Amino acid sequence: MTDTDHLFLSREEIRKLVALLREMPELVEELAVTVTRQDRIGTPGSAGKKRGEEQPLPFNVTAAEAADDLHTTLVAWVRHVCESRRVDYDGLDGTLGVARWLDRNIIALAMTEGSGEAFDEVQYAMRRARWATDRPRAEDVTISDPERVEEARATAVSAAQAERMMERLGHPPLKAARVRKWAERGKLEPVDGGRYRLGDILDLNPIQECVSDEEQEATVTQRMLS
Repeated sequence: MTDTDHLFLSREEIRKLVALLREMPELVEELAVTVTRQDRIGTPGSAGKKRGEEQPLPFNVTAAEAADDLHTTLVAWVRHVCESRRVDYDGLDGTLGVARWLDRNIIALAMTEGSGEAFDEVQYAMRRARWATDRPRAEDVTISDPERVEEARATAVSAAQAERMMERLGHPPLKAARVRKWAERGKLEPVDGGRYRLGDILDLNPIQECVSDEEQEATVTQRMLS
């Protein structure tokens, strides 16, 4: 407990936990898409499958388990607050509803004995969920493996996922905000709501060859104006 505030979470932990909770909508959406494997535009080699051959199930067990763990973690802290402080839960069902309730009641959580572990537990559950949304796609793809690169290019990703994948695929760093701006300007065509074909994004953010300082400066200037 902090001596001055009588809180079991520090002010810094409270700020960080609130920030995590407000990232929940995008993460939950990514998990939902990954669980049902809608992040795949097509499965390489599936066209050649014959009737009767075993087909992969349209369900990602790893992502489903991560989603359940995230939900269970948030619910546990809501229940802890409600039982300890004798308050009723008035939020919506589902992971987003629980996360929003914790956001609104963050001080009540911080004032509840035993809440010192809340930040670490929520952060861990969210990291596991993010790993699950990346794992079926391109985190282990290398430029030296053309087949895997082509498979990754066919993947539908959100702007945030594209940002995390760039350097793994050997491309320059790229902010999610720029991906969204490209979409607004018509340079990217959505393939599934707010998701885009990774190959199209890679084409707009190509691998940089060794260039002179003058060429590099010209490239940076062009990107700033694009």
